[in-house]
Formats: sequence, C-alpha cells, structure tokens
Amino acid sequence: MGASSNSATTWSRILNILEGRPLPVYGDGKNIRDWIYVHDHNAAVWTVMTRGEAGETFNIGGGNEWRNLDLVHALCEAAAAALDRDPAEVKKLITFVADRPGHDHRYAIDCGKLKQRPGWAPSAGFREGLARTVAWYLANPEWIAGIRSGEYTRWLATHYGTGNR
Repeated sequence: MGASSNSATTWSRILNILEGRPLPVYGDGKNIRDWIYVHDHNAAVWTVMTRGEAGETFNIGGGNEWRNLDLVHALCEAAAAALDRDPAEVKKLITFVADRPGHDHRYAIDCGKLKQRPGWAPSAGFREGLARTVAWYLANPEWIAGIRSGEYTRWLATHYGTGNR
C-alpha cells in the first residue's frame, strides 16, 4: 500500500482522489497483484537482514492478491472515509484506459518461506494497511509537495551524486 507491488500507482491514485482527477485502471481491471503495507514490507526486509542467513533468498509478499479494480474500489472507500466524502462520488473518478501490450494478468508470490523461517508475519491486514497509507498521505502534504516540485531529485543528487533514475 504505502509500498506495495505497485506503490507508485497507489500514491498517485491517492493524489488523484484528493484532486478529483481520474483514477486510471488498465483494461478491465481484472489483473491481479499482491499488496503489502509499507511498514510490513520494511519489517520483512529487516527480518531477513537480522534473522536470515547470508546468501539465502526470501520472497516478500503480503498474501493479499487483489484484482486492480477491487483495489481501486477499496482505495476509494478508504479515502472517502478519511476525507468524510461519499464513496460513490469518489468511485466516479474510476476511468478505464487501454491495457498495455503484454501486460501480465497476474503477479503471484509465495512468501511461505519468509513466514516459516525466519518467522515474519504482516502486522496489518489489507484494509487496515490501506487506511493507514491514506492517512499518512493526508498527514504529510509537505512530502507530496517535495515530490511534485522535484525536490527529491536534488536531494538524490546531493546525497548520492545522481539525479532522476
């Protein structure tokens, strides 16, 4: 959600909801992706770093496979609740666009090994993580402004000697 299989898509859709702009959905919206709350993703990375063994490989996933259209509906509902808006009005922003050529129907991930060894589990369910993600964006307009202004590229250049990647 904050970070997910499609984190950039999630934050841009949240911004579109805030601004009343269209929420593009590829094709019929039936493509399936696995979603994970950003803090759970980071916790999984930390778990692997601190409890995994060098050279061992783990898949990080949320165990939350959702069709893109269902995700957008859930996002509209979470944003409407946070903004005290009518979910039906927010859902009117959903706009179907032509699917990309070669667009995969499903991205699947098996994170069973990570849950067994070293024993990680997500802390937030799908809807809770989505609500937290929406709340974070609403509480951090300065971060959004920095992304829109391109300030982050200057920060990257200063700290990493690079610009846009």
